[in-house]
Amino acid sequence: MSVTSSEPVSLGDAAYRKLRADIVSCRLVPGQRLTERSLAETTGFGISPVRDALTRLSHEGLVRTLPRKGYQVTPLTLKSVDDLFTLWRIVGPETVRLGVQDATGEQRRQIVAAFTAALPGGDPADGEDDEQPLRRVEAATAAFASLAAATDNDYLIRVHDRLQNDIARILALIMAEADTSMPDPAVDTEWIELVEQRDGDAAAARTREYISDLHTRVLRILTRWPSVVSSEITSVRG
Repeated sequence: MSVTSSEPVSLGDAAYRKLRADIVSCRLVPGQRLTERSLAETTGFGISPVRDALTRLSHEGLVRTLPRKGYQVTPLTLKSVDDLFTLWRIVGPETVRLGVQDATGEQRRQIVAAFTAALPGGDPADGEDDEQPLRRVEAATAAFASLAAATDNDYLIRVHDRLQNDIARILALIMAEADTSMPDPAVDTEWIELVEQRDGDAAAARTREYISDLHTRVLRILTRWPSVVSSEITSVRG
């Protein structure tokens, strides 16, 4: 979910936002080689803003530097996916518990709005198209990001953001495959009720179940992909 801002955005910030969105949505797929020149040509930004953006993305773990070869979108492997969900199962429930308990009234309204948009039919912009599941994933991601922000804990927020970058990449990669079935995120009205009731413990328990279920389903899907016979997970169509 995007928020309109009147603040001026530097070219470096704009390039960063563009490249980050392309990586998280898997328009730039895991393992893809990148160069400053090719990205400048395709995005319309200059070399300097692209270089600044890649430096930031490298710090976030979304790209890695290849000496004398440029950059690469950080690959995904079955082990990295499994490790990612294991860490999320540890960090996620506590982040949600604190966020639900500590959210201000305004933050609570934002969280509820995001979860509402994640419900089937909850987003007025939803049409009868193939992008509905992805939009609901984006809305659920925004809700969890708002919960993390509500903790007001800088360390938790940074860890959460890093986790969500890669979770979003994994789900977008799966959803992009025509022959892969990935159910919508398991978001229902109970999430909204728990936020409104400020029931942090119940929200944490629900989060733990959600992460565990998603972990199992994602690994089940990825282990059937042909690319998994190699060390990196790539697009089925790639």
